[in-house]
Amino acid sequence: MKRYGYLLILMLSCLLSCEKQPPMDPRMTNEFITGEINGVPFKSGIAVEMGGFVKQDWCDKNVAAMMLVKKNTEEEYQIILLNYFHAKPGNYVPTDSSMRHQRTSICAWDSVNISLYFKSYPGDDVTMDNYRLLEGPWNYFKILYYDPDKKEIQGQFGAKFVRINKRQRAKEAVDTITYTNGKFIVSNMYVQEVFTEPR
Repeated sequence: MKRYGYLLILMLSCLLSCEKQPPMDPRMTNEFITGEINGVPFKSGIAVEMGGFVKQDWCDKNVAAMMLVKKNTEEEYQIILLNYFHAKPGNYVPTDSSMRHQRTSICAWDSVNISLYFKSYPGDDVTMDNYRLLEGPWNYFKILYYDPDKKEIQGQFGAKFVRINKRQRAKEAVDTITYTNGKFIVSNMYVQEVFTEPR
């Protein structure tokens, strides 16, 4: 009797494993980031709601924006905001100045706007620590790979930031934060559909 019980359990587990997996939530972006923060190695894997998207009606049709999120604690998040860059492989200059992308035009931007902020949730409050990029030769940003079909992008970066607000709110929001040897893989990015009107 025990033998039949084991066979039944085995068959049920096979049936469950063969079931079609639920579709991935299109709002969630999967991120994996590694590197060093102020000389301390870190590794972070997280799923972020609307954490990355690609617009296909700007410039060369592959203009991306992303948030690279590191979860410090249950109540504290460290977020690098990459504000519009071309997703095609190549080197880009990190900058603190905002860039204007014009719709339906050919753009030749070779830079990416990068900023950093901490979001923390002490009690029922929401507090933020804001940083600006300290421009210099230590900053770099490189796209290694972009696949619009797989909705995946990979890259490398390094950046130094200084806190704008005088009072430190988040525990890890020290005066200066330097990312070195940063690497990221972002998948399940939202790729905007473009609808063309018939003439």
